[in-house]
Amino acid sequence: MPSPASEQPLAALPVKLLALHKQRLRQILGALIAAFALFVFLNLAKGRVLHAVPHLLLSVLLAVAYWLNMRDRTHLAVRWMMTTLLLGLIGVSAGDQGLFDEAAMAYPGLLVFAGMFGSKRLLAGLTAVMLVAMAVLYGLDRSGVLASLPSPLDISRPIGMGLIVLVSAMFVWMLANDLRTTLAQLDEEKQALQASNARIQELVQTDTLTGLPNRRYGLERLERILSGIRQGRDPAAVVFLDLDDFKTINDSLGHAAGDDLLRQVAQRLVDNVRATDTVARISGDEFLILLVDLPDEEAIGAHVARLMRALEAPFTLTGMDVVATASLGVAVAPRDGARAVELLKNADLAMYRAKDSGRNTCRFFNADMNASVVEQLRIAACLRTALSSQELELHYQPQFDLRSGQVVGAEALLRWNHPELGRVPPSKFIPVAERSGQIVELGAWVLAKATADAQAWRDAGLGDLTVAVNVSPLQLQRGDIDLGIRRALAASGLPAHLLELELTESLLMADDRHLQAAVQRVSETGARLAIDDFGTGYSNLGYLRRFAVHRLKIDQSFVQKVCAGHRDEGLVRAIVEMAHCLELTVVGEGIEDADTLQRLGAIGCEFGQGYHWSPALPMADFIAYVRGHSAQIG
Repeated sequence: MPSPASEQPLAALPVKLLALHKQRLRQILGALIAAFALFVFLNLAKGRVLHAVPHLLLSVLLAVAYWLNMRDRTHLAVRWMMTTLLLGLIGVSAGDQGLFDEAAMAYPGLLVFAGMFGSKRLLAGLTAVMLVAMAVLYGLDRSGVLASLPSPLDISRPIGMGLIVLVSAMFVWMLANDLRTTLAQLDEEKQALQASNARIQELVQTDTLTGLPNRRYGLERLERILSGIRQGRDPAAVVFLDLDDFKTINDSLGHAAGDDLLRQVAQRLVDNVRATDTVARISGDEFLILLVDLPDEEAIGAHVARLMRALEAPFTLTGMDVVATASLGVAVAPRDGARAVELLKNADLAMYRAKDSGRNTCRFFNADMNASVVEQLRIAACLRTALSSQELELHYQPQFDLRSGQVVGAEALLRWNHPELGRVPPSKFIPVAERSGQIVELGAWVLAKATADAQAWRDAGLGDLTVAVNVSPLQLQRGDIDLGIRRALAASGLPAHLLELELTESLLMADDRHLQAAVQRVSETGARLAIDDFGTGYSNLGYLRRFAVHRLKIDQSFVQKVCAGHRDEGLVRAIVEMAHCLELTVVGEGIEDADTLQRLGAIGCEFGQGYHWSPALPMADFIAYVRGHSAQIG
């Protein structure tokens, strides 16, 4: 059974095209009705009434098709018209001159029309009927039933032939015109599609905020560069740039200012590279710079230095000048990798090494960085089970009153003894814990363990010894460390004033309201605050008044040089005198010999700790040491 689409092809056409077909059909039907009306007139003028009847009938039947078309039944009108024309033309030929009749001239035009408006089935059917009709007319002529003799030539014959040619020409003109219009529309649509695809491709490869190439385009460009290097071109550099403290700018000035900063950074980078180089925004505040055709690492370093200098000038954000620095990591192809993914990873590692080196600097990748990362990943994985496996313990380094010689407290220091890695130094696992976020869980455990041990000292008769615990900036950023302190004190029963929390000087100097509020809540717990590693690079001491700080711990790098000369001694003396003016006590860290001890005591330093007395000791050894030391000086 034929499908509806094959039976009614026009019904499935788009509305605009269907309207065009309806218009064309109306025009053709009008022309045909007029043509057959003219044939009627010509036959009547010659007195050939019987010959006029078929043409009149055809005009009426075509008028029915016209009516159907106007009632939006275009598909039915097409079939009606085609059937009427074909049967009418065959009838005219049979009743007049047979194969000599000019009606046969209309067959090609009829087929053109069927091809335009009908289905394949209709076109094939018309063709078959025409061939059969011509064969029948020939057979009738040969058998003598129908005499196909040409009539005498008169004016009606060229007129009739001319009408057939005109109507057929009208069919062809309409078809050609519609084809030209359709082709022009298709060409316009093709151009619009090409423009749209070009725009889409541009959007796919472009960062909408900065207008720079995005990560996808950057990787494609890097692949092309690597292909050129394999063919003998000079080395290329992959530079990974990350803005320092971008989150602070976003949080303090707003995201609009952060976006503006990214756009300004992008423009400066573009202005300071060559036309052959590429600057792309990878994500967030990370940029990728691809430097090509550079002869050696010295030339690469010169270009990278130029990029860093371009960022030195302040950026104007929300009407104020803001200094924004960046950390850069550089991987050189093909030395540091032959694949794009490998080069990006290595440049990223170098960038993080620049971050660890104090920021606002650049580092070139080397193989040791990769080995270091692998080691850090292993440490991070092992550290996750260290607490549950009871591999961690606290050691305590005694703190002394330099005037009486008595033990007055101890600093709690975390130690890790792994069954395979052995003793892992804090300098290795503490930074890993900081970066992975595990320092929060470790810090909570240290706090609970240290307060419990300090209370155990009291129960063992050692007196009210202070226990000092180091606090990580990440613990403060989480915002609930004060609750952890209160829980630890409540669980252990230790008086709050016997817990001392050591904060780094840089942490208190940070211009972060959230951190400052957290420090303030810590001081409200009753625990004492000490500044650890004091003197390592900051000079604005206003924070000492903002927070309830009780004690300064002079960094061991100053303490160990106190006997080296007058300037070194003067620096330590100045710190001690300043602390006393602010009513703070002072602890000297890293005291390793009697001369240093004697000099610090003379300067006025009240407390000290170091290898001169003892290293950090396990809990049981610390208790034994305190008892033995008390008995010795008692």
